[in-house]
Amino acid sequence: MNSNVFGAGLGISLLAEEVGPEYFDETDREEAVAAGVQLVNGLRKFDIELDGIGVSPVCDKCTVLREAYVVELGHLTPAEAVEVATKLHAYDAEFRRMREEIKALTPANPEGKEGAEGATSTE
Repeated sequence: MNSNVFGAGLGISLLAEEVGPEYFDETDREEAVAAGVQLVNGLRKFDIELDGIGVSPVCDKCTVLREAYVVELGHLTPAEAVEVATKLHAYDAEFRRMREEIKALTPANPEGKEGAEGATSTE
């Protein structure tokens, strides 16, 4: 008896390779979670807390993303978005101020070297 009779008209093969535990490997999810952890910790350094951050599988029917998982930042109300943006702009302004202060304190021609070769970049 032909073992493919059931799926003969549908192009279905009943002869397939068996899978092992690696079939359920969650490496993609673990990588997405690790990225999410880095993001949350980075945001916390700037006193930014976002509710609803999570890791979700990508729906291959509704997106063209090649990744298996995405890090979702949740939902922000307009007021929360303004609050986050305000904090980020304040830190940006402070970093720019500190960079300019460092430039002002750094000699233009350290140790008598010519040009930018001897200068140390702060960027």
